[in-house]
Amino acid sequence: MAPAGTSAGPRVLAVAGVALLHLVAYLVVTRVNAARPEHALWDLATALDGSIPHLPLTWPFYWLVYPFVPAVGMLAMRRMSDPLFRRCVLAFSGMLLLGALVQLLLPARAPWPDSPAPMQHLYHSSGLVLPYANLPSMHVAFAVLAAAMYGSVGDSRLGVLAAATGALAITVATLTLKEHYVLDAVAGVALALAAWWWWWSGAGTAGWRIGR
Repeated sequence: MAPAGTSAGPRVLAVAGVALLHLVAYLVVTRVNAARPEHALWDLATALDGSIPHLPLTWPFYWLVYPFVPAVGMLAMRRMSDPLFRRCVLAFSGMLLLGALVQLLLPARAPWPDSPAPMQHLYHSSGLVLPYANLPSMHVAFAVLAAAMYGSVGDSRLGVLAAATGALAITVATLTLKEHYVLDAVAGVALALAAWWWWWSGAGTAGWRIGR
């Protein structure tokens, strides 16, 4: 539920707008980078990537991000005042736009495996997904930012722990499914924490916690 005096409708529309912006940014980045010559793509592999095995059975954790981010994000946002909620939306929007800019400036190809899991293969062959939106991993960034937001306003220690565990599982799965390199994941975490810090630093002037 939204705090007293607020309407849930505009909040749902704002969140939907962020999701749409993310889709548009992803399509632009992947199509632009796919048109680049192979020699223009950065090699982001490190020695650590070679030591991480491909574990096809971890695919459920990777796709956990799709229910995880909306659910955890909305649980956090419903406890925010309108000014703080708007700042939260700006944090998510700014994060995804900055991530898209970096992906365009440092184009790279994802380390997709030659023998993906059946669900992973279906995902890759959908036509929507292309392996050219890598550094930072927005998959990781969105999961970490949602968990960090919830950790800042949630009352339940168990809930905060569950959110943190979910974000960790999603992050690890991006590596064990070979959807991203280690540098992609690290950059995604850093971007999310930077966006969270910007949000947190202005919380005192945006009407901190409410809904108690």
